[in-house]
Amino acid sequence: MGKEKIENFSRINFYALNSMDDWVRILDKYGRLIFVNEKMRRDIHLDRSLIELNVESENLEEQADIFKNNTIEEEKLIAGKYYSKKSSPLYFDKEFVGTIEVYRDITSESKMKVELFNANRKMLDDIRFVRKIQSSILPKNKQYGKIKLEGRYIPSNDVSGDLFDIIKIDENRFAFYIADVMGHGVKASIMTMFVKLSIIGILESHKNYSPGQVLKKLRSEFVKLDMNSSQYFTVWVGIFNTKYNILTYSNAGLNCPPLHYQENKNYVNKLLVSGRMISNIIEQNIYQEVTVKLHPNDKILFYTDGVTEAKDANKEEFGVYRLEESIKKLKKLDELLDELDKYYWGEQEDDISLCLLEYKEN
Repeated sequence: MGKEKIENFSRINFYALNSMDDWVRILDKYGRLIFVNEKMRRDIHLDRSLIELNVESENLEEQADIFKNNTIEEEKLIAGKYYSKKSSPLYFDKEFVGTIEVYRDITSESKMKVELFNANRKMLDDIRFVRKIQSSILPKNKQYGKIKLEGRYIPSNDVSGDLFDIIKIDENRFAFYIADVMGHGVKASIMTMFVKLSIIGILESHKNYSPGQVLKKLRSEFVKLDMNSSQYFTVWVGIFNTKYNILTYSNAGLNCPPLHYQENKNYVNKLLVSGRMISNIIEQNIYQEVTVKLHPNDKILFYTDGVTEAKDANKEEFGVYRLEESIKKLKKLDELLDELDKYYWGEQEDDISLCLLEYKEN
């Protein structure tokens, strides 16, 4: 048994093995070298030890349970190159007589994997850095004049297109906005930087602008970017006048109207106003404005659709109604996040931004 039977069994098929671009060799059941194809001989003819690599190192018959019924695949480093090695059993008259080994050069693929891994690692490092920057530009949770702010930002991926901010215009006026940029990732995150810097610049140069004028100017600045592809974002802007206790607001397409809880009436009002999203292909000449009266201990809850569209195990959305009920009893924003976390089923699908403003006496 062994060499003679393998030679008789395989002689008519050796021509096929010799025509292969991969290395091929055959070992008998004792681990002795029986056959090496022409490709393997040509490539390593200067080093016989490579052809006889691991030959007679093991008795394959002793490992028959492994080799008889399985094709074993592994990677080998040979003479500075990476090879994928597949070992399959050979039979003669139903008797296990040895194995055939096929070595495929995967050096290029392996190098590509390493390069891809390094590139992905660098990209992840960059994304984490952007996320850190994005988190740092959000306003601090503290008191701004008569306005107490508490915010939370939870991206679905490493970075997102959600943003909110409060800006002091003068001693009696504060601007607040919440924005949602199309898409996710670094591109959306960079767009949030544009929104933030643009709104700050607009209010510094035009302190008397109303919310509608701010949005119109913001769209004008966005169009100047002259983007080739369609890009858009939605944003709600409000200006608090703490001297007269009023809030004037305008909206550019944000489909999550802030919720105004009036404690003296135990009533929740949606701060609705129409207005198109800011886009390089959609024109909007006028952004409507609405003014509401504020009272001590009034609360306004700002959110993005990642909150209302959160689904439970039955695919039912969290919805605005649950938010309306939550804001009436809300003491801290973490209470709402705990409620949302218990409701959520599966992975977070969209970015979550929440901001609670409470109107206080000085």
